[in-house]
Amino acid sequence: MCGIAGAMDAGLAGSADAREAGAAFLEAAASATQAALDVMAARGPDGQGLWRAPGVVLGHRRLAVLDVAGGAQPMTDRATGVALVYNGEIYNYRELRTELVALGHAFATASDTEVLLRAWLQWGEDALTRLSGMFAFALYDPRRRALFLARDRIGIKPLFYAVQGARLQFASSCSALLRYPGVGRAPHWDAVSHYLSTIRATLGRQTLYRDIQSLLPGECLSFAAGTDAPSVRRYWDFPIVPAADKPRPDFDNAAEHVRELLTCAVREQLVSDVPLGGFLSGGVDSSALAALAARETGGAFTAYSVGYERDGYHEWDYTRQTARMHNVACREAVLREADFPGLWRRLIREKGLPLSTPNEAPIFELSRALRRELTVALSGEGADEMFGGYVTPYFSAFDYDRARRVAPASGEELTPTDRALQRLYRRPYLLCRPDHFFLVNTWMPFDAKRNLLQPDVWGMTDSDAAVFGFYEGWFDRLRDCTTFDAYLHVHARVNLEGLLQRVDSSSMAASVEVRVPFTDHRLAEYLFTLPDDYKMDFKAPASRAAAAEMNIAEIDRAGLIESKRLLRRAFRQEVPPAVLARPKVSFPVPFRENFAGAWRALAREAFERSTLPDTLFRRSALESLLDTADQPQSALALWPVTNLCLWEAEERAEG
Repeated sequence: MCGIAGAMDAGLAGSADAREAGAAFLEAAASATQAALDVMAARGPDGQGLWRAPGVVLGHRRLAVLDVAGGAQPMTDRATGVALVYNGEIYNYRELRTELVALGHAFATASDTEVLLRAWLQWGEDALTRLSGMFAFALYDPRRRALFLARDRIGIKPLFYAVQGARLQFASSCSALLRYPGVGRAPHWDAVSHYLSTIRATLGRQTLYRDIQSLLPGECLSFAAGTDAPSVRRYWDFPIVPAADKPRPDFDNAAEHVRELLTCAVREQLVSDVPLGGFLSGGVDSSALAALAARETGGAFTAYSVGYERDGYHEWDYTRQTARMHNVACREAVLREADFPGLWRRLIREKGLPLSTPNEAPIFELSRALRRELTVALSGEGADEMFGGYVTPYFSAFDYDRARRVAPASGEELTPTDRALQRLYRRPYLLCRPDHFFLVNTWMPFDAKRNLLQPDVWGMTDSDAAVFGFYEGWFDRLRDCTTFDAYLHVHARVNLEGLLQRVDSSSMAASVEVRVPFTDHRLAEYLFTLPDDYKMDFKAPASRAAAAEMNIAEIDRAGLIESKRLLRRAFRQEVPPAVLARPKVSFPVPFRENFAGAWRALAREAFERSTLPDTLFRRSALESLLDTADQPQSALALWPVTNLCLWEAEERAEG
């Protein structure tokens, strides 16, 4: 686990010509790359290195996990000159090494980095399909005079890049990439608008910075000397299977296969040359991981849990049950609410982006506590998107599928279903899947955002045309899927990437590597071929009957739905009954209470320091939010608004 950065000039790469221009580029690029590495010191406190060749600089910050003595980077192959910088872990590196040795490769280290390098030498881009792991890497091949970037299938490890004419720069964080001359800090208004709605810091490849792109999960990029622009292609995607084509295996057999796949993933991800443990919450996900890890390690497994001192804002009653059941040592990290504002600002500076959810500060504090004795942690991210954990966002498909597509005629009597939908959506009809998706999955309703933004900014976004177009594109690709499956797919691509970026940036700020077994690509490929009701369904026929005149919010509150059905069945013997029966609960943060209290002053200070109240937002709308901060909808809106103001103020100070 590390941080990487680098730059290439396609007009100079590998060329002996233009020596003066090449020397000037190398000097400037090396200086900027070193500055980028300095920004990422927490990502790699165990070492750093720079590699240079005509027109190319590669840089690396190392958090040593495998082959601590021998895995330094950048790593080069003497015979070909191919150079690699890499962030992540290849979990099947031992199996690949055995295969490569049989093919005639000799190894000088015991690291997965050298396995990745030699896999490239043997198979080229096809090596990507052989890797099991989390990774973002950059490789320069002088034989082709080309730079190659790749990101793992699910998007566990981040990779950002900027293109300026013939030059491309890349880094593991936006804050690092901004150290390169010419990479500007101007915001991209469509992405900013998307963040206000979803608290996701990207819109497809576009980040909140106009000049910075994010390589998407499952993508690779090639930039060869003499070409005008990089070439990006997708090498992996979630399987998209129409409902009629999905197999329907025996449910218990499917649960057993899930158990086998997750056991394999955990076993692979326990490989480490430094101390390893895990994060433990009060849910099914991390409890199942703790059970598997405790068994695989013979009980030598330590977990960490985090919570606020305030009653109702920790999960220790549940984590202690799991720890006792599997004889796991569990440490409890206590969060002080007074520390949150400082952590908030620190994490924005670290990543160069606003926070996604308030959980980033607890993840950082949990990681910082764990780092006192461990370096690597297993975590349960991804289970909700793979197994169906969010009842309202996913099972709201039940509302969409039975809703009208047009408004009822004047004077037409509303049906019980119409009235149920009216109570939640303020109208008894849902136009299309993107329309409904935004009604369910937004922090700020469309009308509220339009009233919040300056008219010229709203005009520049063309009334959110790019945001809606992005989701319309996805739902068009998923048109043959059920509504439930389509919503699950969009969350797996958009929501999950944001959550993984959240855990990566927050944990790496404390120099901790987090591994996420639920995002194993083999598990994902299997789960997305299964029927909807294997993931989520009514608990009983009576529940379905009771839901007929309810909307999804009422159905969820009544507890009529069983989420993660397959996961609960697979681990019903290893998860404590109270945890197994517990509905999905996000990490508890006193969110609304804080905006009604201490965070209101922080928000006001952020508005005063930032230029956004004059360039992006209407000041009168901000004052209205502050005045009504004790109301749930205002508190929800204040979170992304305050984040953007804090981010802009920090960026302006840095710039």
